[in-house]
Formats: sequence, C-alpha cells, structure tokens
Amino acid sequence: MKIRKAVITSAGFGTRFLPISKTIQKEMLPIINRPLIDYVVEDCVKAGITDIVFVVSEHNYQVLHYYRENQRLHQYLKDNNKLELYDLIKDLHTKANFHFIKQSDADDYGTAVPVQLAKEYLQDEEAFLVLMGDDFIYRHNGTSEVAAMMQTYEQSGAAALVTCIEKAESDLPRYGVAKLSEENNFRYLQALVEKPKPGTAPSNLANISKYILPQSVFDLIAVQQPNPASGELYITDTISQLALTEKVVIHQPQGEYLDGGYPLGWLIANLTVAKDHPELWAEIKRFVNQE
Repeated sequence: MKIRKAVITSAGFGTRFLPISKTIQKEMLPIINRPLIDYVVEDCVKAGITDIVFVVSEHNYQVLHYYRENQRLHQYLKDNNKLELYDLIKDLHTKANFHFIKQSDADDYGTAVPVQLAKEYLQDEEAFLVLMGDDFIYRHNGTSEVAAMMQTYEQSGAAALVTCIEKAESDLPRYGVAKLSEENNFRYLQALVEKPKPGTAPSNLANISKYILPQSVFDLIAVQQPNPASGELYITDTISQLALTEKVVIHQPQGEYLDGGYPLGWLIANLTVAKDHPELWAEIKRFVNQE
C-alpha cells in the first residue's frame, strides 16, 4: 500500500517567537534561503508524496502564497536575465498537489484538530502522514527521512507509526515518552506518557510528532474527550488509544532532528544546514572566530 498524502500543520500562534510571529509565521522563518516548512515539504516530495494538505490559521496565508505561482515575479526575473534566481522559484507550485484548509478560531484547540479537519482530503487513503510545519529531520546526504518512515511502516505491518528520538533523562519531562514493547526486531508503542516526572519515564524515547496514521483515527478523534489538564484535543491521546487495539510501530530517524519552533532551535537548524553550504559555512566560522 503506497502512502500518497501528507498533512502538514501550521496553524499555531508561534508564541515562542513573539513579537516577530505576530506578522510572520514561524513556519515561514528562513533556514538559509528557504522557509522552514519547505524542508518538510521537500522531504515528502523526495519520498514520493503526491498530495500535501496544509492546515493553516484563518489569519495567515503566507504558506499559501509561497506555494502559489507568482507569474509577475517569474516574468520579471526572466526579462532581467536573472535565471539563477528564476530557477529557485519556478517549480515551487508544482512540487506536489497542494491543498489548504483554514483552521478557524472557533475550532477546538489541540494537535488532533488539524488531522480531523483534513479528513475530507484523506477519505480514500488507507494511511497518511501527519507532520508539523516547524521541525524536520535533516540528512546531510540529501536522502529522505519520510521515505525511511514509510519503509519502517511497511516492513513492520503495523497500523500506524510514531517517530521517536533518544533523549537524556533530564530532558524527558518535556516530552511525550514511549512506553514500548519489542517484537521481531521492531519496537511497538504501548502508550505515550506525557511529560513524566523525573525518574518515572518508561523509556528514553521521546515523541517528535511525525506520524503515519490509519483511517480509524478519525473515529477515535470524533469521540475523544479534551485533555483534562489543558482542555485541548491531543493527537498523542488518540494514538495511545489506537495502540490499545492496533500495532503502532516506533521509527527512530537516521537524520538529525531540527526543531525550528523556538529561537535557539531555529538558530541551530540554520547552522546545521549551513554546514552543507561551504562558502557560507566558511564565513560563519570566520565571524565566530573573531569573537
């Protein structure tokens, strides 16, 4: 079964980037010369994803504009013989079939909400990807981590997949942590324990919110009660419920997890990607060595 569609969520307020995120979506902040979200899209495209559903805020259209053809700009670059710049943007709108869903302020809050909103685009799919727009797995060799996720999913025969990375014990209270079992060289999720108290985490594997989910999650979300602590609908609660009856395999990425959703993480993401731009990296090192 070929996975063809992905949901990318980008409807949050980006409060950790205020005040700049009042006018610029955090997903559109640059990693070198491309927006953060484009690294997520590119990984999907490399893996053969044909349709991408963006769930965006009703107040923000920046992602839509980025992936829409700008004929006036195209013509300007061609008329002025700026063909290298033209090559950077000419195919953005054709990378995949792009769909946009507005998440209204009147909708419920929580990470399960954008998944449910995308249901109309996913009804013909046995399974689909769910990714966040403000973080990505970066492979310096240019290969696709999404493709590796799909391979783990197919080889395991599981109904769903969660992506987890190893974290130091001191960091685990900030994450959802996997309680797991092992079978036939695969690790399977039993539950996601949210923000465990120090010394109580069931493993050292932290969830990084990159999933392959089946159609059955829509029925689970429809009857799911809001989290009592926050009043929000979390997709992690949905997945823990799914794991009671279905196999949910755990994927550990080979690439480097880059979280651009907060200032230090965004800076680290830029420096990590800059290492693959030799001239730029040389200038960065020269600047740092001046201090």
